[in-house]
Amino acid sequence: VLFYSRQIGLEQGQEVPIDVGGRLTGRVGAFSLGVLNIQTDDAPETGAVATNFSVVRLKRDLLRRSSIGALFTRRSESTRGPGSSDTFGLDGTFGFYDNLSINTYWAKTRTAALQDDISYRAQLDYNGDRYGVQAQHLVVGTDFNPEVGFLRRDDFERSSGSFRFSPRPRSIAATRK
Repeated sequence: VLFYSRQIGLEQGQEVPIDVGGRLTGRVGAFSLGVLNIQTDDAPETGAVATNFSVVRLKRDLLRRSSIGALFTRRSESTRGPGSSDTFGLDGTFGFYDNLSINTYWAKTRTAALQDDISYRAQLDYNGDRYGVQAQHLVVGTDFNPEVGFLRRDDFERSSGSFRFSPRPRSIAATRK
């Protein structure tokens, strides 16, 4: 798929012209691939300079309910420092039996003059009928800067956990769980 001379809307009346772009997605066996590249033109009225945006995503299915993947993004003109901004990431989703899943990722951004540029998460979810456990640890560094994509908040660390007990009392007919 190719895009020619389209506009990216910023605010009402402000636009950044897209010169050319392309997207390729597909699946071969256990692998999924996605590639996107867009080149924008200068837009002096908005302060935008000509920029190239690139994204590459590769994912490999494992067993029945698991996968691992890798991501690379690049913005040729960073908004937070001189030069380009790159993001590298690895992720995994692992499903064991019917009730246990583990989701995880690690990502690093590379922008000139920024140092604390790592984000990672580990999440465990056991959702059995009688018992349930959830645990998560998430870290987003001060300078984590994925300029192709979205970041709601930076510079935080969050851990959470919960435990659930859901009995099925046989002695009370009106209560199922």
